[in-house]
Amino acid sequence: MKKAFFAAAALCGALTLTAVPVLAEEPDYASMKIVLILPGSIDDQSWNASNNAGAKACDEQLGTSIEVVESVPVEEFESTFTEYGEKGYDLIMSAGSQFDEACAAVAPQYPESIYTVINGQVSESDNMVPVFPKEYEGSYLAGIVAGYATENGNFAVMGGESNAPMVKLMDTYDGAAKAVCEERGLEFTTTRSFVNTWTDVSATKSMADQMIDNGADTVFCYSNEGTSGAIQSTDEKDAKFVAFAANKNEESDSVVASINMNWVNVYPWIIEGVAKGELTGAQEVGVAEGVFEPIFSDACSDECKEAVEKAVEDITAGNVDFTQYFSEE
Repeated sequence: MKKAFFAAAALCGALTLTAVPVLAEEPDYASMKIVLILPGSIDDQSWNASNNAGAKACDEQLGTSIEVVESVPVEEFESTFTEYGEKGYDLIMSAGSQFDEACAAVAPQYPESIYTVINGQVSESDNMVPVFPKEYEGSYLAGIVAGYATENGNFAVMGGESNAPMVKLMDTYDGAAKAVCEERGLEFTTTRSFVNTWTDVSATKSMADQMIDNGADTVFCYSNEGTSGAIQSTDEKDAKFVAFAANKNEESDSVVASINMNWVNVYPWIIEGVAKGELTGAQEVGVAEGVFEPIFSDACSDECKEAVEKAVEDITAGNVDFTQYFSEE
């Protein structure tokens, strides 16, 4: 298994980062040593939980036994990558763009292990295969929902931290919401804030309270565990909430819809592709690959549902130019 597995990586390094099938037979997934390293808890009902669900789907579908290590602090990223490289793991996965720098530092030292950062974009050695979710595609769907949910065209947009992917997804959310508001004859207003936390429920609630008090009637918050604070605020203050990265529909009647990040559809594809040597270099996945799944609550109108479903079709067909929304490249 291992010799064939890494023949692909070596061959790709000598040529280009393209698909190079090496194994004629189906790989023995059960024999692969795989670990998934997470920055937070698998019980966060958001990013970490959805990635853990993807790993479990592989165990069920492919027969893998993926080891999951949760709540790894930033200062231990490099040492954790090193630990599993030393142990000779075939595939060392991590979930979050914050792993990019540590992965780039460690991966070249262990060329017989493949390193994958989910939400990563750095691929500086042949054994680095980052998989980047085009989150702006999902936030585009969320923006359409928000545009139909609002009554006054005033939006509160919150993020766990300020980084390039977060800014892009917020830009696209705003662009989609604004377009719907214009169709409905509403004046569009948006306020954007970064909570600088992924876990602090009280911080997100406080910020959402203030933004709603300032006029926002529809809130979007991408802050993992912290998101629940913003939902609590919309529930108490009779505002609307559009969820992202996880299904929050049952958390409050204020949730109009959730754009769930469904890694169950993608993790098996990643492991199959890596094991067969067909997945090399930086990868991107989005709506077409089934990463983003709109889940509507009863509060979502039929008109809104039809608009979101049409957008899914347009994105899949490549008919949406997202660059028009980006404030920075």
